[in-house]
Amino acid sequence: MALFAISPRGKGVITFYPAVGRIFTGIFSEPLVLEEVSSTQDWVKDKDFPHFKPLIAKRQTKGRGRRGRRWFSPPEGGLYLSFKIPKAFFGEREGLACLSLVCGLSVSQAVDTYRFSKIKWPNDVYIGEKKVAGILIEANATDLVVGIGVNLNMESFPPELKESATSIYLVTQSRVDFYEFTTLLLDFLSENLLRFRSEGFHPFVEPINRKLLWKGKRVVIDQRECGKLLGIDERGLAVVKTCFGKIKTFPVGDISLRRG
Repeated sequence: MALFAISPRGKGVITFYPAVGRIFTGIFSEPLVLEEVSSTQDWVKDKDFPHFKPLIAKRQTKGRGRRGRRWFSPPEGGLYLSFKIPKAFFGEREGLACLSLVCGLSVSQAVDTYRFSKIKWPNDVYIGEKKVAGILIEANATDLVVGIGVNLNMESFPPELKESATSIYLVTQSRVDFYEFTTLLLDFLSENLLRFRSEGFHPFVEPINRKLLWKGKRVVIDQRECGKLLGIDERGLAVVKTCFGKIKTFPVGDISLRRG
């Protein structure tokens, strides 16, 4: 059963789903679920929005990804989630690269319930050679805002995305229950973020490397550096053996498979 309340900022109707929120005993409080929002990231960035409270939307009108890229958000089929964490929660732990990968592993674990997925460094989840989810982390002086978009039940994509994006439905031909997936995802996030807080990034390096897309293959980073992707290191950096035999690490960048 859902309870409804008018949004305090006049942006629509907020839906409270006790059936989703009651299962969480980790870091998250009961989620807010909206039918539509401009951007979950922008909502959560509001200074009055509570920490550790997931904001979940079925549609976004101004969704965005890393480097300001527009996130494809059709009227039906997606899951868009954001939450805010105080920087002090992780103390002196590793930076945004590690946090992004920990969140990426959590998303990948949830997707694995339906079809095996891989993690594309630094912030995407793939099924096969196509993107099914993305992670965006933004920071200000005091907080980290984590945004996640997952393609659950999209039946099609625009021409410019057909070769690079997919949904769980398109791969499995089975509908994904929105609330069941949300429950899975938040459960994995809570468990992994608490472990990241207490143990740091070290326990995640091996499981992420096992799921790392294009590991051992020739890749191109930022359309200029090429070489074999060896994995990620203890800082969440991509480790590449260049075409000249030199080992280099990259904190961020766009990675693609080198063809030919």
